[in-house]
Amino acid sequence: MDIDCYKTEFFPDWMTRQQKVQSILSYCDDNFIPVPSAIISSGRGIYLKWYWASPIPREAVGRAVALNKQLVSLFAPLGADPACVDVSRILRVVGTLNSKNNQPVELLHQTDRDGHAMTYVFDDFADEVLPYSLEQIREWREAQKQRYEAKGQVIHLAREKARERLKAGNRKAFNRFDWSWRVVEDIRTIADKKYGGVIPYCEESGHVAGPDMYAHIGASMLGNIIPSQQLWPEIRTWAGLILPASYVNDKRNLLAHSSTLLKKAKQVANMTEDERIRNEEAGLNRKGAYRYKTQTIIDRLGITSDDMRNFNLKVLIDKDEKRRRDRENTMHKRREAGVMERVEWLNASNNKIAQALSTWPNEKKLTQQALADATGLSVRTIRTHWKST
Repeated sequence: MDIDCYKTEFFPDWMTRQQKVQSILSYCDDNFIPVPSAIISSGRGIYLKWYWASPIPREAVGRAVALNKQLVSLFAPLGADPACVDVSRILRVVGTLNSKNNQPVELLHQTDRDGHAMTYVFDDFADEVLPYSLEQIREWREAQKQRYEAKGQVIHLAREKARERLKAGNRKAFNRFDWSWRVVEDIRTIADKKYGGVIPYCEESGHVAGPDMYAHIGASMLGNIIPSQQLWPEIRTWAGLILPASYVNDKRNLLAHSSTLLKKAKQVANMTEDERIRNEEAGLNRKGAYRYKTQTIIDRLGITSDDMRNFNLKVLIDKDEKRRRDRENTMHKRREAGVMERVEWLNASNNKIAQALSTWPNEKKLTQQALADATGLSVRTIRTHWKST
């Protein structure tokens, strides 16, 4: 939260910064708001920050924005800035100067627990602060859908609408934006689980792909999903997460593998609104981005079948791994539906046949069809049993 304390009467002019901190903590206690992990002087106003125990997933962005808006509402009497609710917002960093008045950004208070800054689990925090839980919202949406259907009307939930849009645009419902994000996430997974967080140089590891190839593939994927004017900062930030510091610190390394991409992105950014609309309608809004096939990326990064399976990659998998996962999913669904394992089924069939044979009347002719009728099994199963015995 960005608190513009100089715009509200909640904080009198005579208050010191520490007195303002105590007022904020008291306000949180009085209104049952989880105390901030840190309270920071922005040079003019005050920042309130809550630290998460782990990064929130991309799917939770909508809920994060809703949470920020709710916090703005709760801290409105203190001068909360309603514009600071988007997840891309970056507040000034401690140790820097506020360019508006040349005052330093300083840490005023930190809430500690066991010697460390307090962190919160995002879902638990959201359930406590937001007026409705995620499960309640889902139940209401489903109830709304059922009410409309009872009237003979159709209402699609947001996820269903997105699915229909994908189907309308492509017979396989392929979405390059989502696919590119998943490639970026798979690369992060490989860096973390295979290389301990940092992609090594080829001459050090003996692998077919080093920082150069990962930088090029990563930049190409970001080119499909990041707005043109933000692409270069995003590439640098992403590279700093998985590539060696010695590689990232030399600006020429990243530029060597993304210069053409950035040039095309700049051309897109300089388009007029009419040109941009025409290009989007023609599917050319990302004309400058490299578009690799999944198998090409797998080959260039040297991803093995063991990597696909052990690291549970999402999209960087080959046809063999897709078939294996399809088989597993099919078997899992069959088990949930109550279908027996094949060995169990064969044993049960054999027991039925053995029981029928032990009580078979002497005067009744024994044929495969008769035995099938008596046991409820197929003639083919009876025939297989006789061949094996």
